[in-house]
Amino acid sequence: MRQSVFESAELSVIKVAGERDDVVFVTFEPLNPSRTDDREGFGEAFFARRGFTAYHFLAHTNSWYQLDEMPEALARVRADIAPGTRVIGYGTSMGSYAAIRFSQALALDTVIAFSPQASVDPQLVRWETRWAPEGARLMWDRNAPRRETKIYALFDPLNLDRRHISRLRREVELESVHTYFSGHGSIGYVLECGLLESVILDVVGNRFNGAELEAKLWRQRASTPTYAKIRARKRTGLIRRFRYYCIERLLDRRLGVPAPTAVSAPSVTLLPERQSV
Repeated sequence: MRQSVFESAELSVIKVAGERDDVVFVTFEPLNPSRTDDREGFGEAFFARRGFTAYHFLAHTNSWYQLDEMPEALARVRADIAPGTRVIGYGTSMGSYAAIRFSQALALDTVIAFSPQASVDPQLVRWETRWAPEGARLMWDRNAPRRETKIYALFDPLNLDRRHISRLRREVELESVHTYFSGHGSIGYVLECGLLESVILDVVGNRFNGAELEAKLWRQRASTPTYAKIRARKRTGLIRRFRYYCIERLLDRRLGVPAPTAVSAPSVTLLPERQSV
């Protein structure tokens, strides 16, 4: 059953209680042009089916959670979580940004961060021109991440996201997992490979292995629309084409994968419909 934990003109926080009381998730939406009032939280259906209690932050604008009411909303969520419970943050892009920036307020034990962004401050990331946040407020942009939090950062190092990772590393330790040729859509790419469910459950079970995941993703890349789209962009121009051909052959050797193989389409949906990444 859905329960409102916090409500304001710009933010809703929904709790969906589950049977498990050892682990809870706190999720943050990514930037999304379609924000209907009846939309699900990020990964809501999956966590509910698996019996995990989850708190879903639903912003009514694409303001990157630069909202005056965030401290109160975060405090209500933290107070509602029983002491001793393991708390895992989950998000992609803008959602990963929020999970990392608010990891201290929520006392997160772990964060699963797809394509995390370090900042939306043009003074700090002058090279970042992909986003146009609604509003100019940056009140939480410099929130220090919780140093005790284990952060798994899944991203494409051949994408501009690598610069966000470099900046985040100045503030906190990250365990990087490379999703080569996924572009900014790392979470969709992992889902297309049929591995998103296992990523989450392996983190919960303390058996997550980033190196093994990288090899699996590389082996299965040819089955995904994301790889096909991103790889096609790298084939323009002779020098560019040769460069990325060499990168792929190097990755074949490094990851011990002789050739990509196809996999069947995943049957479990971990993203809300029309979820933007």
